[in-house]
Amino acid sequence: MAVAEIVPGIWSIGMGYVNAFLIAGDDGLALVDSGLAGRAKTILRAVAAAGKQPADLHDILITHHHADHIGSLAAVRAATGARSYVHPADSPVVRGDEPMPGPNPSSVMGKVLGPILQRMAKADAAAVDVEVSDGEELPIAGGITAVHTPGHTPGHLSFLLRTKRMLFVGDAAANFFRLAMPIGMFTADKDQARESIAKIAALDFDTACFGHGRVLRGEANLKFRRFAQKLAR
Repeated sequence: MAVAEIVPGIWSIGMGYVNAFLIAGDDGLALVDSGLAGRAKTILRAVAAAGKQPADLHDILITHHHADHIGSLAAVRAATGARSYVHPADSPVVRGDEPMPGPNPSSVMGKVLGPILQRMAKADAAAVDVEVSDGEELPIAGGITAVHTPGHTPGHLSFLLRTKRMLFVGDAAANFFRLAMPIGMFTADKDQARESIAKIAALDFDTACFGHGRVLRGEANLKFRRFAQKLAR
């Protein structure tokens, strides 16, 4: 586990290839995504590293229903009593009412690796306390705006923290070596994903935090605008 303070009051939690984030507000802590299954203790250690107690974690914002983002949701809710926030289109998978979807069958890699990855995808069913719609203002950490950014999954959400000019992108895009589209074999609708990147490009933020890859610091919105223009050509 690698915990790093991005800006005062915001921490990234690295869990191998996937990231979660802690946000400190006057009303307690919020967590963006819960990472892989079996990582509840990792998240609680991050809470302790931020100088807080498990009971200080009040809210868990879920970007989307993939197992590497909701894997520890049930366990973290049980350990902290935190509320979970999910878009209605992804809620059935989070609750366990619908099965976790496999890789996109139109992807060659998805066809090859799909059966293997499907067996590896583990996430216990978890309650959804609050269903969140596009543009909804959440009274968390001074105000967080939910932005519906579908494509990677139908109910994918990004979260805009205006007071810090930060966007939690989830998997609407990735930033390993450069700003890029989400991984194709896990993206349900690539056309929607491009539209969502254009939607993100119209937002006002300086820093972007990704489920996969490095934090993008300084004029992150400008980089998204340029990327959206490139995709539109």
